[in-house]
Amino acid sequence: MLRTFKFCTEFTTTQFLKLSNLQLSALNDKIENFENVETSFSDGVLNIHLPNGKSFVINRQTPNKQLWYSSPISGPQRFNYVNGKWVNSKQEEIEKQLLNEINLLIQ
Repeated sequence: MLRTFKFCTEFTTTQFLKLSNLQLSALNDKIENFENVETSFSDGVLNIHLPNGKSFVINRQTPNKQLWYSSPISGPQRFNYVNGKWVNSKQEEIEKQLLNEINLLIQ
């Protein structure tokens, strides 16, 4: 069981790697349910390729203890682990944002 941290700087690199891998793996699992959407997840990088040629990249940035997100809709963003969730500067959760953007692009 992982402890809930108030902010990402409160945990060690080992804890960050575990938390970030859990999140990336969970995103990969959810996206695999989309038809004709291909994913690859390796070494802390999740690549998502849509049938229309658009793609997303989410990768961990260990020195900053962040997840970096690249989207054809919203562009580049950084997500910090705050109060048990990966959120950007607008307090949007990474999973919700990603799934919403994928749905917009595959309609």
